[in-house]
Amino acid sequence: MKKGWLEGSIKRIGKLESYVRPEKVQGAIKLDSNENFALDAGFIKSVAEEAARKVDLREYPLDELDQLYSQLGQYTGIEEDCIAAGSGSDQIIELLLSTVGGKRATVFTPTFSYFVNRCELHGIKVNTVPLSRNFELATREFVRSAKNSDLVYICSPNNPTGNQFGRQQIVDIVDSLDGKLVLVDEAYVDFADYSLSRDAARRSNLIVLRTLSKAFGLAGARVGYMIANRQFAGVFRSTIQSPYPISVLSLAIASGVLARAEHVKKTIDSVRSERGRVMERLSGLNGIKTFRSDANFLFVETGMSSGVISKALGSAGIVVKQLGTVSGHRGCIRVTIGTPEMNDRFLQCVEGALS
Repeated sequence: MKKGWLEGSIKRIGKLESYVRPEKVQGAIKLDSNENFALDAGFIKSVAEEAARKVDLREYPLDELDQLYSQLGQYTGIEEDCIAAGSGSDQIIELLLSTVGGKRATVFTPTFSYFVNRCELHGIKVNTVPLSRNFELATREFVRSAKNSDLVYICSPNNPTGNQFGRQQIVDIVDSLDGKLVLVDEAYVDFADYSLSRDAARRSNLIVLRTLSKAFGLAGARVGYMIANRQFAGVFRSTIQSPYPISVLSLAIASGVLARAEHVKKTIDSVRSERGRVMERLSGLNGIKTFRSDANFLFVETGMSSGVISKALGSAGIVVKQLGTVSGHRGCIRVTIGTPEMNDRFLQCVEGALS
């Protein structure tokens, strides 16, 4: 080993941009991290308490992981041997980058910054293709860049913009990139119109990433999963993934919530309805621009009113994601769709600031 190798590596890593976790503000109305507060806390608590009574934390999780695969198969309609679980989809991304990530990746911008950060950590060069001002994806330009990469990342619905790209557009991109690994991040797909899960199960170059953190209200449990063809999913489960990637308690909680998927679907419908209502109210305000969303949040441009709105939200104890200037749009924020009461507080605050 060369002298100074460790010091050089630490110096390189220290210069990288890191993913910044949101600050915890006690007593705030938390609309900055896209957690599903529309799913009643009492519901999640009762499932967790039931799970805690069932499991024995002295034992490694064995049957619990098989149970999760069975339930995920039922929920997604995908054969369970095409599914692989992880400690959040973040951990799955990490493993994929470190094993089959290659040397270069193509992404569009803006998108989920965590993926770009982790590529840089692993020494994977990133080519970026900007979305249009309306956050549309130029297929030809994107494919041209992707053909020079080993790995392609598509977040759909996209974070932070919220829009899901057309199904046929993404399928055409995947089909034109045979031999390249395409990751489609569907963290918010439960709030959208379609999933590429079935396509991933029968294609050799497509992996779909999904999670229970958003629609299923389990951000704190850290349970994610991917869907791929049977061969790759098998290699991931048996060799790439660690033997016990998820705690026995998180597995039991996840199974408990999946067993009540019909209740969760009703909450999803409520979020979609509230999303439309909040967007309509915001769209009627002068100087405010909203963009179509297929997720559980809205991307909003506040423009010249950015300062006054930010100050009003802070005074009211309402926390949103402050994005600044994005793709030429000024004073951008990302706001989670919460309960009707949370949404009303947010709307009243913005309306009051502009009155």
